[in-house]
Amino acid sequence: MNRKEKKKKGGQWEVSFYPVIRYSLIFCVLVTVFSLLGGALLSISRMTYDAKTSLRSSQAQISQRVNGAIELLEALASFPDFYDPELPEIDKVRRLDQLSPYFGYMMLCYVDADIIVYSDGEEPASLASRDYMQRLFSTGLRQVTDSFAAGADGTTLNYTVAVPLKDPQGNITGALFGAIYFDEVVEILKEAAGSQKAYGTLIGSRGQVMSSTADLSYGDSVMEALRDARLFGVTSDRLEELLLAAQPGAYWSIHNGSLCYTAYERVENTNWDILCTVSFESVFLRVLPFLIIVASLTVFACIGLLLLVRKYIAKQMLVVDALVKSMGELEKRVYQNERPDNVDFREILRLTSDGLSDSLTGVVTRSVFLNNAETQLKKADPDRVRALLFVDMDNLKYINDTCGHNGGDIALKSVGYILREYEKKYDGVVGRYGGDEFVLLLTGLDDQRELHDVLDGLILRLQSKIPSGGQEIPVQCSIGVSIYQPGMDLAQMISDADEALYYVKQNGKGYYHIYQN
Repeated sequence: MNRKEKKKKGGQWEVSFYPVIRYSLIFCVLVTVFSLLGGALLSISRMTYDAKTSLRSSQAQISQRVNGAIELLEALASFPDFYDPELPEIDKVRRLDQLSPYFGYMMLCYVDADIIVYSDGEEPASLASRDYMQRLFSTGLRQVTDSFAAGADGTTLNYTVAVPLKDPQGNITGALFGAIYFDEVVEILKEAAGSQKAYGTLIGSRGQVMSSTADLSYGDSVMEALRDARLFGVTSDRLEELLLAAQPGAYWSIHNGSLCYTAYERVENTNWDILCTVSFESVFLRVLPFLIIVASLTVFACIGLLLLVRKYIAKQMLVVDALVKSMGELEKRVYQNERPDNVDFREILRLTSDGLSDSLTGVVTRSVFLNNAETQLKKADPDRVRALLFVDMDNLKYINDTCGHNGGDIALKSVGYILREYEKKYDGVVGRYGGDEFVLLLTGLDDQRELHDVLDGLILRLQSKIPSGGQEIPVQCSIGVSIYQPGMDLAQMISDADEALYYVKQNGKGYYHIYQN
């Protein structure tokens, strides 16, 4: 803390609190900055997790849809009815129409050996111009197509899964195919990628965009879009090679000023690839509320700590003020005395301790007691009994009236001397609380039995007659006692002891009473 000090109008001294506030503000700013940096690092780590989680989910669901279509069509193709040339085509079509809604397909179709597709109630149509049908009949392998326009309107987008029909001799007698509609795949991408705030893109065999929840148009080349972004660790050409080779992977990029992480993987049994991208902003905005809470709690904690520190400093300054006042008086005695040779150095020593101890009784002042006793209470052995004694002279006014104020001073000195003896013996602190009031904290008692023995002996010693100047000064004291209980503070102990003292005063005086809850 900066030790810059200034004097108040009332003569007291204060320590500037502004450096503490400044350093606290700097601390809060640093905590906020480090919280944001930590949030940024957490967001970067979270980006990879979200992208990969989204990719696994969308890849699994789309693969499941494709594989389910393949398994269904291959199971149907194993039935002899569908490659039996004796069974009319319309009967085959009607059987497929009955199965379509049961398995959730809009359309399951039959194609004969001449690549003619049949539908119930409609004229047969040739599919010979379809590349995938040509490949199926020439290779005998199942086909999964990219999305294309189909249907009567020529605009409905779908994906087609087709399997060959083979007779027992292995000759291709036709084919079965089913359509997975475009909107169904888009919903899968939205559900899988959207849950992680990611963007999903399904890419066809020629690198064209087939479905996307990002701002990418259908049919556009995904490589052209990536060339506008800055990629790290891979080029767009190299990425295109990896996609064609069906190798899964990931890369970082900056797109439209935003840091992005993209994970990609091939869909099973297809030539499609799925790219799932997560941006830094989308993840950081989810983390930001928690960072704000941390920063706010830090600020509130600093404010609370500042208030406690300020209160503690103000309390300590009471002791400092008293000490400064004593030092000022000492300075006057030393430097303004016309005859320095006659300085009373015993008086000077008394003056130097005036702010810390009572000059008459030798015990510490009230403010010093409160500070020292609180510290002593905290460091005391928890296995030993800790008790606070509130001692009050019952007859100081009578002594002053009958023996003069000098007699009253003698009585107070006697009480202070006795209490200081107990202070040393039982590891305590004693202070003058008021004009005829003393407080004594004892922390070195073995048990409550020893406490009672101490109180019995102390009350006898405080009931005495002190000879002085040919007369005897009668001294009588009452004592209120509180015993420390877990969770108590010094203020509570003083309050309880004061209440016990009040009980003694109301019931005869001259003995002690222990506060009972």
